[in-house]
Amino acid sequence: MKRVFLEIIVGVAFVLAGTYIAYWFFSGDTLFWSAQQFWSAGLILCWCIVAGGYFHQGWVIHKAKSATHVSFILPIAVFIVQCILFVKGIYYHDWSLIVGALMVNAGVVFNLYQIFEFRIPKK
Repeated sequence: MKRVFLEIIVGVAFVLAGTYIAYWFFSGDTLFWSAQQFWSAGLILCWCIVAGGYFHQGWVIHKAKSATHVSFILPIAVFIVQCILFVKGIYYHDWSLIVGALMVNAGVVFNLYQIFEFRIPKK
């Protein structure tokens, strides 16, 4: 059990240190910060991967007919975050947030349906 906590601490430290180093390195580079179209396309690509992961997890649950070790809290949290990003995307006219939220939430809804389909006893 101690090892898992150490792994969590090392993971968090790696992300924080990496973020600090990257920000320090790029903080003065205006070309890096002004490449909005590039970042939007990258964001859409990454949201496609996240959505694919949720669709895949839902498919695995469907095939196994079991959601025993799958959390429903994480997809619900992601759904709420994506709803917030959708509204933010509309407000700021950011198509990458709008499209990403729609794609991810489609996968999340499919995933949640599969989780609840096999977790809630049928009458």
